[in-house]
Amino acid sequence: MIHLPSRTVLAVLLLALLGCRTHAPVANDSEHLVVCFFGGGAWRYQRMTHFIPGFLGFDVDGNLDDWDLRDVTREAHRAGVKVVVSFDGEHWEENFLPMSDNRDGSRDRFIENILAYCLENDVDGVDYDWEIGGGFSEEHQTLYSDLVVATREAFDPHGLTVSIDVYFRDELNAEGIAAVDWLQLMSYEDLDEMHSMVDYWTSRGVPREKMLIGMAVGWGDEGEGFDAELVRAKTRFALDNGYRGVMLFRTDLDPEDDTAMLEVVHETGR
Repeated sequence: MIHLPSRTVLAVLLLALLGCRTHAPVANDSEHLVVCFFGGGAWRYQRMTHFIPGFLGFDVDGNLDDWDLRDVTREAHRAGVKVVVSFDGEHWEENFLPMSDNRDGSRDRFIENILAYCLENDVDGVDYDWEIGGGFSEEHQTLYSDLVVATREAFDPHGLTVSIDVYFRDELNAEGIAAVDWLQLMSYEDLDEMHSMVDYWTSRGVPREKMLIGMAVGWGDEGEGFDAELVRAKTRFALDNGYRGVMLFRTDLDPEDDTAMLEVVHETGR
């Protein structure tokens, strides 16, 4: 659980009451986003608009692990890059599901804690990566959407973003889709998968300006590297057809030279 000094608690309460925006405004709808997940190693901020430094842990009661990101956010912001903290759903049945049903107020505590965490660490938004093996039931979809909507309501006065990572499953209902800033499509395999995923979410009512096209380093038979032509094709597709941008997973596996996926995305978008 986050234990904040009394002055920090007072500041958070005052910000909530005044509706004060403490962060840079949410990215303009016309801006093409380049959102990069990291899994560890040395942080990099070149050629991207948003940086996701892995996952922040939490428990069934909505309490967060300790993770001081203030040095990271200062460095990223100096480079003109926003920082988004992500929560994965690896242990969804043990913690995500009980937390989100809010029977004991755990979801409310979680949102209070993540808002305080973002303000304290100068984080610009949250990303939910709730992946459920076998797909979402109607109950899961409702709980996930309620979590997204409640996060949106808490974050709006502070200009913080809310995004999620998706496959083909019905992760969100219409209220959740309306509340989220963008969906990051985990379309890592090939163009056929990408087109199928785009068609699926379009049929669910998601506008293209809310979709980021996903691509990955370390995906495929060898578990490393990437297909430069596939990256160019996906980037060109996103740019030419009015999608919000692209999402890269994981940039810490990307070479640190001009052969990097980030460089291919950058050169394609010039």
